[in-house]
Amino acid sequence: MLTNLVNISFIAQGILLLISIGLVWYQLRENTRLIRISNAQKLVELSSPFNLQLAQDRALAELWLQGTRGLDQLDEVDRERYFNLLTWWLVLHESIYHQWSKKLIEQDTYMSWSRDLEYFARRQNLQNHWSFLHSYFESSFADHVTTLMSRQAEEAV
Repeated sequence: MLTNLVNISFIAQGILLLISIGLVWYQLRENTRLIRISNAQKLVELSSPFNLQLAQDRALAELWLQGTRGLDQLDEVDRERYFNLLTWWLVLHESIYHQWSKKLIEQDTYMSWSRDLEYFARRQNLQNHWSFLHSYFESSFADHVTTLMSRQAEEAV
């Protein structure tokens, strides 16, 4: 009788251990999902003020457009402002790239931002400034942007 109770307790412990492992796995998976959702929301929070400012401030929007058309036509202060805008947007994309590479944002979220980076690079003629700017960024992101611009140059031909 005692042997049967010992056997039953071992079986029960094994079942409880499997249930505990399953619960821990579920909690980790759910936590990762919530972190990814939170990170995606944070990216929207970071980018929104920039986009809203461009929409509300005509002078800033003009600077953003003039920088793409003729950087030489801008005075020293506006050139500095323009390069700060470029750098800020690239820093945001660098963060997105690193979050994606560490699997902290979903693939779909990253693809949306990746299309934005491609549009940004094309629209802002980033290749004209990249030799100067690339050294300010972590090498894997700089290589990523260089590859992106190379692909765009090939598609343009």
